Amino acid sequence: MSIVLSLARFEGRKTVTHPLVWVGALGAAGMAIFELREQAPVLNRVSVTLAWTMLPLAAAVALVAGWAALRARGRTDAHPPVILPVAISQRVGGIVTGLLWPALGTLLLQMVLLGWVSTRDPVTSLVWTELLVGPVYIIFAGALGAALTRWLPHTATPLFAVLGLGALMVAFPYDQSKWGLSIGPEWLMPLAWPQDIIPYEVAFRPAGRHLLYVASLVLVLSGLAVLGRARLGWAVLAFGLVGAVMSGSSQLGPIPENQRVEAMNRLVGDTAELTCETHSGVRYCAMPGYEAWIKHWAQVTEPVLNAAPTAAVTGIEIRQYPVHNTFLLDGDDQTYNDWWWFTPTYEDYAERGAVAVGSMLAEWEGVSWVAGLGPTIVGCEPWKDCPGEAQRVAVTWLLVQYPRVQSYTVNDPTWGTEHASVADCMIKELWAKSDAASIVLDNWDQLTALETTYEEAGAILGVSVPTGYDQNGILVGGCP
Repeated sequence: MSIVLSLARFEGRKTVTHPLVWVGALGAAGMAIFELREQAPVLNRVSVTLAWTMLPLAAAVALVAGWAALRARGRTDAHPPVILPVAISQRVGGIVTGLLWPALGTLLLQMVLLGWVSTRDPVTSLVWTELLVGPVYIIFAGALGAALTRWLPHTATPLFAVLGLGALMVAFPYDQSKWGLSIGPEWLMPLAWPQDIIPYEVAFRPAGRHLLYVASLVLVLSGLAVLGRARLGWAVLAFGLVGAVMSGSSQLGPIPENQRVEAMNRLVGDTAELTCETHSGVRYCAMPGYEAWIKHWAQVTEPVLNAAPTAAVTGIEIRQYPVHNTFLLDGDDQTYNDWWWFTPTYEDYAERGAVAVGSMLAEWEGVSWVAGLGPTIVGCEPWKDCPGEAQRVAVTWLLVQYPRVQSYTVNDPTWGTEHASVADCMIKELWAKSDAASIVLDNWDQLTALETTYEEAGAILGVSVPTGYDQNGILVGGCP
């Protein structure tokens, strides 16, 4: 054992100092930053991302471990270890044990990336059973390269090990529509798909069992790599096989309905475990772990709220749900029930009349939910377009108060040039008036009345009203 440990120190140092491993580490860091740079820093999802983006580093370690196995078999004289002659099983055992060094380096890389994420005001908390799959996968990749090259000693074998890592990412079929209903065979891959379309709070990822499964696969490959006269290799192989079968099979199967209902009840409905705060008469409710986003939501809504009378905004609730997408409501107020987790969200949403905020992407920036705020302030149903003509003008006026909406509307010279609405054209002209805000506030009741027409609104606001629009107020030719 002392010989193996000595070899492990030697091989571990050689692996972490190999130029290709550093290239793989840079590739992994680049991939992680690319994936995370435009996402809100939600740590439970970041934990998953920082595992699977270690793929470039895993590929590099598999190659280096395979080349080390070739050297151990005497197929190359590159950097021969200065040791007494030992059995090939011990030499490869040192290579496999030395994989702890790049695994620790991977964990260090993940911590550095987490330090970058921490500068972006993250929410929720890390899921260590997800994050640690990354370092364990590095050992898996290196063990695969070493095991294959020991028993198939050829210069091309390490490359085939890398190709095997890629094949494992697509070898198992998955049904995306069943991700909320069952755990499918895709979880037999060492790196499970991140399932980004589903909020982590309702994803039902068997993270702990999957980490045990990947660790068992490492034992299987390690046992194969060190097989010899000693019984240890066979014992490790057998133990790993039993663990892989038990932990792998325990991941799979349907998700009990009571678990799905329990998860949704924590986030949706009267008993939801939400944290609520009131700012300027508006109530903000965040899911567990997302409380820090309330200040961002309040900052987003502030310019919109300030453009309306106080009475119109008092009592509005901005409520967070795992998912929100108003396009999933049809004309009969029935939810589009393709994926189970949408239905209770929108039943609750429709009954409350709240402005729904989701948990995916950069939700605090408001692009995906602030559109529901305007109709709510005007008094329309938030999941539908306002039926009144002047109401549409009022809603457009409110939305352009938000700077990000301004950037592609009133501040964009191309806005209104084609497929614009009557409301777009009227607000574009109104925006140029120095007293526009006071005009809107002084005539708020008339502008938000269902029966007020475009022509009447134009007379109130002192702007022209284009002609030739369809029943939805759309001008195919754009503003005059």
